[in-house]
Amino acid sequence: MMKKKLLNILCIVVLAAIVIIMLWGAIHKKNQAKDDFSDGLEKLEADVIYLEGSRIEVCFSDVILSNQNETRKLIVSEQEGTVSTLLTSRLIQQIDFDFMKKTQTISYTGKGYFVVDLSHLTKDDVIEDKEHKTIKILIDHAYLETVDINPDDIIIDEVKESLLARGKMKLTVAEYNEIERQLRQKLELQFNTPGNAQEADDIALKMVKELYETVIKAIDPTYQVVVGFKGK
Repeated sequence: MMKKKLLNILCIVVLAAIVIIMLWGAIHKKNQAKDDFSDGLEKLEADVIYLEGSRIEVCFSDVILSNQNETRKLIVSEQEGTVSTLLTSRLIQQIDFDFMKKTQTISYTGKGYFVVDLSHLTKDDVIEDKEHKTIKILIDHAYLETVDINPDDIIIDEVKESLLARGKMKLTVAEYNEIERQLRQKLELQFNTPGNAQEADDIALKMVKELYETVIKAIDPTYQVVVGFKGK
């Protein structure tokens, strides 16, 4: 009877040992498999994932040139100026005496906008230097695109009458259009100076750098953006 009890106890111990060994083996195998497994993704930051050993390369020019159909004219500089012209009406056209003529001054205040056009960028204008980790972007020079004249900023002075020339100035539609054309041309000449163009170019370099640097650094924070002008 005693032998039978001892035999039963021995069987229970052996069985328990086998179960423990099997459970330990299963858990150890699972942990080892977890340690050995790698998906090739190395987490650098919360929002950055690096593909270790990947052959995938980002084409920076494709990123920069994407959505070329969108408007890519940047206003880089705004100038404001005022020009005027003196209208003169003579009682007798051939005689230029002050007492026989009346005058009126018309002044135009307008704004000129210098822009840089990025819609013409090509892959040749985006140069990657992998060794020095730089992306160089070549752009066109800024230029005066438009002159905006607000009708509310047109100032028409009172007519200065003389002894023999009195009353309002009478202008035909053609004459008024010609005056407007000349004043607009004066504004363009006032805005479109070498100094204003240089200022617009300087601002363009900074604005384009800021525009694309955000995109490039989102792809690779180690890259720097350099902006220059075409033909240099």
